[in-house]
Amino acid sequence: MKALIVEPSRMIRNVLVSLFAKNNVSSVAVETAGEALAALTLEPVDFLCFSMQLGDMTGIDFFAQAKVKGLIGKHPSVMLTSSQDSVAAQAVSQGVTECFRKDERAVFEAYVERWASSGAANLTGQVLVVEDSNVQAAFLGKLLVALGLTVTRVATGEEGLKAVCLQKFDLVLVDYMLEGSMTGLGVIRAIRAMPGRSGSLPILAVSGFDDVARRIEMLRSGANDFVHKPVVPEEFQVRVRNLIQLRQALDHLEEQHRILHEMAMQDRLTGVYNRHYLNERMPLLISEANTGSIPLTVIVVDVDNFKRINDNFGHATGDTVLAAIAGVLRDQADKQSLVARLGGEEFIVVLPGSDIHVGASQAEQLRAAIEDLEPSGLPVTASFGLAQLRSGEGYESAFSRADAAMYEAKNEGRNRVVLAG
Repeated sequence: MKALIVEPSRMIRNVLVSLFAKNNVSSVAVETAGEALAALTLEPVDFLCFSMQLGDMTGIDFFAQAKVKGLIGKHPSVMLTSSQDSVAAQAVSQGVTECFRKDERAVFEAYVERWASSGAANLTGQVLVVEDSNVQAAFLGKLLVALGLTVTRVATGEEGLKAVCLQKFDLVLVDYMLEGSMTGLGVIRAIRAMPGRSGSLPILAVSGFDDVARRIEMLRSGANDFVHKPVVPEEFQVRVRNLIQLRQALDHLEEQHRILHEMAMQDRLTGVYNRHYLNERMPLLISEANTGSIPLTVIVVDVDNFKRINDNFGHATGDTVLAAIAGVLRDQADKQSLVARLGGEEFIVVLPGSDIHVGASQAEQLRAAIEDLEPSGLPVTASFGLAQLRSGEGYESAFSRADAAMYEAKNEGRNRVVLAG
């Protein structure tokens, strides 16, 4: 990217050159409007920065001449002034992008930094282009690839909807007129009716019709933005960049929410699920078991003599024992099972699809594995209580029966498996 600086003060020119260089933008600095017009004639720039007071004319007159000659208009044109708001308002009314007072250096620097960062870095992402014109599709594809994006192109709305269902995209670009029976408007409505992430994909609508009502209808139907043909490359790329960055920011936010949710549902010491997750998940498992007459077994596990471990060897050793036992339960239980720590030294293993006989076999394997574990060199055992869900029974009732069976195992000498009667 390249900037043109038009400023009569050598000191300010040097400051501005340094500012652009800091943001990886090359610049040309000139003193007068005449020099600036000559420079723009030779080579276009991506950013024009000029002072209100120039040696040979005012900044507003310079801007007007450059605009009439077609030398500017597609990139930011920023005027620096030391005068009052009336001059800034006049400049903006003539088409100047933004005006900054020279004593607002920090504000101007922040503006340049935002502009440079938004235009410099290549994007990553997948774009679906729904466009029946080969020429137009090639043109738009070239602009998208220049941004660093990967492009998939289809010619009909039906193909576009199929692609959205099969592939993960970050943006859909759709023309109003398409081959086949579906218009771009129909594609937009169909995408917005989809569940999950597909239904919230950013959509950039494109149309050659100079029809305000049609544009409004596309936006009302769910398009996020609109570009009119013939497409202005710079405008198109800015709109695409904004939509891609918005989608990826939302994806990042959703991923952070997912991670935070998982963290909230996991026991921090042992890594297995906690009581919160159990309370969230069990109603669904119970409903599926009762509705489909599918067996479900609840196993309550309690570490034997755990208080003695804490008292004799310290809480750090006790934590090591709990983490090791949780690892055995998680790694050796059935893959469909749910393993959670209820609190203290008590765990629960839920076995969807397993009756009490299968559950007893798995519980015995877990009991033996814990007995062989010897975390921190300590002999450790656990007591197991099992209950199979009865028809129409709720979680609390099944848990209560399994918990009672676990206490029965304790009373019978510990380190054993007991089935609820």
